[in-house]
Amino acid sequence: MDANAVFMAGVQLLLLWLSISAHEAAHAWAADRCGDPTARKLGRTTLNPLRHLDLLGSLLFPALLLTLGALIPVFGWGRPTPVVAENLRRPGRDDVLVLAAGPAVNLLLAGLALVGIVFAVEGMGESARQAGILALLDTEKASALDGFPLMFTLVRLALINAVLALFNLIPLPPLDGGQIALHLFPPDWAARLAGVRPYGFIIGLGLALLGMPLFLMAVFSVLAVVINLV
Repeated sequence: MDANAVFMAGVQLLLLWLSISAHEAAHAWAADRCGDPTARKLGRTTLNPLRHLDLLGSLLFPALLLTLGALIPVFGWGRPTPVVAENLRRPGRDDVLVLAAGPAVNLLLAGLALVGIVFAVEGMGESARQAGILALLDTEKASALDGFPLMFTLVRLALINAVLALFNLIPLPPLDGGQIALHLFPPDWAARLAGVRPYGFIIGLGLALLGMPLFLMAVFSVLAVVINLV
């Protein structure tokens, strides 16, 4: 494995751990603001990855994707943040807010990465523009450009957080989107949806991986347009 491959793998793992930690810390912070201090007392409002990471979801699965050279960005998950719904001041509304906080933070990070891409291209010029485009398509060629390390980091930050937000918003419990759907759906629909809870994570993961090429095509297109328009 050459130095560029080590750099790209290391950066993606660090960005994934940051993104997972931000996601789970957002759940914990929102729960605390809504009246449930359980996660805060367990130290889960921090961005320290050691408080949030899961051996399988945050290390082994992402390492497998890197080993296989998967086209999709490095992907994973963390330990669920404990929330005691009975402690929330307004359980129905507040539970939805707590659930939505994680994906919302991932979308925010993806947006900040886009802003960073714009400023990087504005400040570094054509080399950064080319590095950003090639970081989406051909990282070996991109690694020869001056702006590659920064542009690769920003592009992967946007991709990883977009993927995490998409996955967690799939309307299948126990994913965030599924839990939100249980609150918003009519009672009979919610009851049917609740029945798939034991299999929801595996089903959601399968759907996310199967649908990833189309999703990535859309995200790549947005990033390419942003980079070219700067």
